[in-house]
Amino acid sequence: MAVRNTRQRYIGFEITDGKELERKDMIMMIRNSFTKDEYADLEPWLTVFTGSKGILRCKHIGKERALEILDSMDIEGAKVKTVITSGTIRKVQKKLFGD
Repeated sequence: MAVRNTRQRYIGFEITDGKELERKDMIMMIRNSFTKDEYADLEPWLTVFTGSKGILRCKHIGKERALEILDSMDIEGAKVKTVITSGTIRKVQKKLFGD
């Protein structure tokens, strides 16, 4: 059995003040917030995004940096608020969307 050296973390977040974004715009904001080396090492990926809520996947070693970046985002006066971090996407989906 193969053993993975890296584990994934899923970070659930929401945009405050009722602002909504296109998926591609959120991806660009996330991509531009990381340095080129960080982006390559941590592999952040926007797995789910509804316009105002989303789930970002990254390597476990980059969880703190990803949280820092999300919490510092400012979208036309609205803030991004992280809600939950978990090792499973299912737990994050349940907390964010009630599924």
